[in-house]
Amino acid sequence: MSEYSRANATFKNYAISLGVVVGILLVMSFVVSARSGENIPTVDYRPDIEVLRQAADYPVTAPSDELPEGWIPTSSTLDTTGPVEWSIGFATPRDSHAMLTQSDADRDTVVESRAKDAEPVGTVMVGDQEWEHLDSDDWGALVLSDDERTLVISGSTSVDEFAILAEHLESFPVPEDEDSGADESEDDA
Repeated sequence: MSEYSRANATFKNYAISLGVVVGILLVMSFVVSARSGENIPTVDYRPDIEVLRQAADYPVTAPSDELPEGWIPTSSTLDTTGPVEWSIGFATPRDSHAMLTQSDADRDTVVESRAKDAEPVGTVMVGDQEWEHLDSDDWGALVLSDDERTLVISGSTSVDEFAILAEHLESFPVPEDEDSGADESEDDA
């Protein structure tokens, strides 16, 4: 009798097919893992600082250059048509999101739009400033306001990351009116 058996041929074909499928899966997993580095689009929000300084009647607050590595600016939205409002969105080092908003609109309106359903839970000291802390299951915010404007740091990250962003803010003064400088030099003459 012949040593050829239909069972042996079928097993051999299955083994070859399985080897081909496993090889394809290994190649695909290698390609996917090599391309898995997330590419987050970034924006340069620095030009908006000067535009806002010209439009706002208050000192502009923006993240300093010393913001730790891993804070990636992903959006910058500036509106100078009504109440002046500027928002900068960030991807955080902990793979979450945070947004800094400053506006001279009504404080409650700004907080309500940025803090979503977060409720006041206390305060957080950042440097020498006391920020109001709002929190919910999936959203939080820190709020600082004065007579001129409201600052809100909000997002889906932790209060610790909010505090990191808050402690790396710097203020840019309202630019001096160029006309008053020219008038003073004429008076000096």
